[in-house]
Amino acid sequence: MLIADNLTCSFGGVKAVDQLSFVVNHGDIFSIIGPNGAGKTTVLNLFSRFYNADKGEIWLEDDNITKISASAVAKKGIARTFQNVELFERETVLQNLLIAQHIHRTTNLVTECLFVGLARRQEIRFRETAEHVIDLLHLEQYRDAVTGSLPFGVRKLVEIGRALCLRPRLLLMDEPSSGLNPEETEDLGHWIEDINQDLDVTIVMVEHDMSLIGRVASRVLAMADGRLLTIGTPKEVENHPEVIEAYLGC
Repeated sequence: MLIADNLTCSFGGVKAVDQLSFVVNHGDIFSIIGPNGAGKTTVLNLFSRFYNADKGEIWLEDDNITKISASAVAKKGIARTFQNVELFERETVLQNLLIAQHIHRTTNLVTECLFVGLARRQEIRFRETAEHVIDLLHLEQYRDAVTGSLPFGVRKLVEIGRALCLRPRLLLMDEPSSGLNPEETEDLGHWIEDINQDLDVTIVMVEHDMSLIGRVASRVLAMADGRLLTIGTPKEVENHPEVIEAYLGC
């Protein structure tokens, strides 16, 4: 599904990602772990084309996406959530989910103003997708609520829902459990498994919560100082001596 081939990305004289190579298979829940400053979020920013790689290539199946635009990445089927929630906070939950579907728009200003034919059918499809996501994530009671007024945990879920409304093949998640309490993290694990299995979405997530990783991840990549330490199952990676040294310094 996704190939990172010898990726390198520097900021000034600091290599945030240094000759990193790995493969994400179709259907994976692939987690990236590492201490603060390891370069984990930079990897997601390279995949979503917020940053340009100094060296290396990124492949989405048979497409080289190393140099395409961020908007083109979304059209290729890659969606993204952020560590800090980034929503249209003055809009309702439903409106946030509808906004996300603009990349699938096939109408023009005239047909949308008249709201007939293709424009009407398109709006119906967009609303059906939004309602399906609302049902999947149990957001029914918040459908018409202004997003900025909702609890943080619900807003995190809305952001995941907005990403799903892009109808992605690959979902990038940056610390999805950050700021959540244990009960919300437990629920998040269920949503991640449902998204992966029911919607057939491959997931790459940066995460610190090892209990969540141990529960949902099929494979884990550990990195430190921008470089690969090891890849394996959650238990293999957690017990790897280089990973222990990177986290504990011993």
